[in-house]
Parts: sequence; structure tokens; C-alpha cells
Amino acid sequence: MSSNLTPRILKVVIMIEKKNIDEWLKLLGDVKEGSKNYGLSQRLYKIAKLPRRKRVSVNLRKLNEHALDSNVIVPGKVLGSGELTGKFSIAALEYSDEAEKKLKEAGCQIIKLGEMIKKDSVKIIV
Repeated sequence: MSSNLTPRILKVVIMIEKKNIDEWLKLLGDVKEGSKNYGLSQRLYKIAKLPRRKRVSVNLRKLNEHALDSNVIVPGKVLGSGELTGKFSIAALEYSDEAEKKLKEAGCQIIKLGEMIKKDSVKIIV
């Protein structure tokens, strides 16, 4: 994070991120064993539960290579490096400002994890 953030603002940013993680973990933990998406939810739960310093960061360049015309979950942060040449649906823990702007400009759908895990075909990009 930027060093020009005051400690008070930094605390708010961390609290918002923790809220997102808690929502993801609750949602993933509620998927019943034997359901269609149980395996997917368990893999995502393990990745999302990692400490922040060990969580994945994925650039738009990587999404452009592996995610076009599909449904994608990033159990970490999406960064804005790279360009997009197509559309896809995405759910992630966090988005940098630049990544969110580029995703919207490219016509990608940013959706909630709850909607994404109900879809038939989903890719996890790490």
C-alpha cells in the first residue's frame, strides 16, 4: 500500500479487505459436501484463508492469456498491468483501481463470488 496513507486510512482499507475475506470464507464454508461445487469451494477456501502476504496477485496480462470468454475466480488481487482483448466474467477478492477501470472498459463482468460458484464452468486463476 502507499506510504502516504495515514494510519487511520490504512486501518479502514485493511478492515474493508478483511470484510471481503470474511464474506468469501463464510460463503465457501457454507457449500455442502456432495454438492456440485464442493471441490471448487474447498480449493478456494484454502487459498483465500492464506495470510495476506501469501495471497496471489494476478495481472490483466495473465487473465488475457487464460480467461477470455470464460468465468474466472481470482482468490487474491487483480492488478492492472497489461491490456485486455476480450470479455469474461470475474470474481476476485480485490481489484486495483487501474485493473477495475480496464476491466469495465473492456466490457468484462465483475460479479460476486456467490453468483460465480453457481456457474457450470469456472476457472481459478492463480
